[in-house]
Amino acid sequence: MKKNFLPIAIDIADSKILVVGGGQSALKKIKILQRFDARIDVLAPEFIPEIHRLNVTRIQKTFEKSDLSGYLMLYSCTDNKAFDRQITEYGRESGVLINVHDTPELCQFVSPAIYRDGNISVAVSSNAEDVHEAIRIRNLIQNYLENLKSTSI
Repeated sequence: MKKNFLPIAIDIADSKILVVGGGQSALKKIKILQRFDARIDVLAPEFIPEIHRLNVTRIQKTFEKSDLSGYLMLYSCTDNKAFDRQITEYGRESGVLINVHDTPELCQFVSPAIYRDGNISVAVSSNAEDVHEAIRIRNLIQNYLENLKSTSI
């Protein structure tokens, strides 16, 4: 079934966000989320060294359904599709919004390509169909706005 995501902005300041996974895809997601004022917890049996250097709470263990308690949203950043399906089911049962890395059919939300400058945010989404095109368009908008700002000073 094709997804139809509503592009909205959610205030995540002071919200708890759980990232499940300790590898490169988790690292990329954490770096994006750190631009906002959310509390980020990362849960995995093991973490790559770069995650140890980030200002996040690391929970070193295997995920269980009870770990979802108190979170607004969860990003599943693992390479285990069976686990991703299970975590999606748990999230829906628990009322936690779920995003599964590179698997839009399991996502309840997707993160757009974001350009942020002060109070202005521009988000470009492709409805999870073409992430690279969304990033390309976001970069065009970013370059335009930065050039506009530098020429108007």
